[in-house]
Amino acid sequence: MIAVSDLVSKLQSLSEERAARVVSLIEDLADLEAREDAEDLAAASEALAEYRKTGEAIPLDELEKQLEL
Repeated sequence: MIAVSDLVSKLQSLSEERAARVVSLIEDLADLEAREDAEDLAAASEALAEYRKTGEAIPLDELEKQLEL
């Protein structure tokens, strides 16, 4: 993993336009990760609610299918 100080140094060596594009990509990736985390949490909450409603455990292979794993 690259140290943050190395990344900052590399960004400073780029033109303003290129650095802005890199930062924009980083922000987009962070947003995508947050959305995926929210989807994962929603799926887990749904599975837990289903378990609480039925009292039956969902087999792992079925859960993986539902979560598209």
